[in-house]
Amino acid sequence: MTLPTTATQHGYLVLADISGYTGFLAGTELEHAHEILTELLEVIIANFKTLLTISKLEGDAVFANVPEANVPRGETLLELVESTYAAFRDRQVSMRRLTSCTCNACRNIPMLDLKFMAHHGDYIVQNISGIRELAGSDVNLVHRLLKNHVAEATGWKAYALFTAQSLDHMQLRLENAHAQAEAYEHLGEVQTFSLNLRERYAEMAEARRVVVAGEEADLVVTTDFAVPPPIVWDWLNDPVKRNAWGGDVHWSSGDRPHGRTGTGARNHCAHGKGSSTELVLDWRPFDYATLESYEEGKKTMTRTTKLEPLPDGQGTRVYQHIKMEMRLPRWLVRPIAKFVMLNVYKFDQSLQMAAQLAADEYARSATAAELSPVAA
Repeated sequence: MTLPTTATQHGYLVLADISGYTGFLAGTELEHAHEILTELLEVIIANFKTLLTISKLEGDAVFANVPEANVPRGETLLELVESTYAAFRDRQVSMRRLTSCTCNACRNIPMLDLKFMAHHGDYIVQNISGIRELAGSDVNLVHRLLKNHVAEATGWKAYALFTAQSLDHMQLRLENAHAQAEAYEHLGEVQTFSLNLRERYAEMAEARRVVVAGEEADLVVTTDFAVPPPIVWDWLNDPVKRNAWGGDVHWSSGDRPHGRTGTGARNHCAHGKGSSTELVLDWRPFDYATLESYEEGKKTMTRTTKLEPLPDGQGTRVYQHIKMEMRLPRWLVRPIAKFVMLNVYKFDQSLQMAAQLAADEYARSATAAELSPVAA
């Protein structure tokens, strides 16, 4: 008998676990408890599927993976975790507010919370009797990480735990993370870094919103991408990818407050004999971002990039709302903005190129996943 060849894959392993479920389930009405759990799991899955492959449902947890090649801008994974938690919390709060049911399960919805384990490592995909499953020591490790001492040390009920190995591959150094070593039999010591998701959720909710609305924009450019929002976000914000579609420019990362992109972060661009800088005013991953642009220290424009999922569940419509900084009447600024952005900088053509490159890369990654050999 000839055994099939199994290729070792390298990528991120992510486990989302609904905490407090055992206590929530005890003494509650099973039917309502199951409905609540199902709805919350569906929120996690819907968010994960925009970037990750769901490997397995494990009771009150979701296990997923993604090849490292599919996430060249590693920070996108952190942003996905945070946006998934925000969606979970929003749905949890909404469920509690909207229900008039007085059963124990419905009353105890606030008991539930969510934590994430993220690791980078090797794994194989095996298919046993038609069931797809991941295997390998790193797969075991990400599951063992559920038994950690973060809550004991910090008191946090919701957190995102990243191994040092995952942050190295994401090229992140999180300045505000809780560092802690965990030890596991046969796997040794693992250095971890965790973020308080409840605190992060509050920060995101309270942060000042800065948006260039359509009616105040001097120019609105709309582009459809045939890929999910996190992939679009990656193509619009990763300096390396921006250099592939932005014309004769060279983008590079500047300041990163707390070791990550967010309000106050800067990007630099060298073009021709000049240079420009972008300053992030508002950063809402997979939803929108607002940035100011400066040429040689002089403000030139403010731009809001808004992402909107298309009804097909796969594509994304991108709106660019651009407001130019000119000491001229608005009625005169608008035709100038249109001419400069579309005829000189060819901004719309560049975005179309970005959409094509994103679609091509996404198709290649999907094909590679389908062709990847599995162990039987």
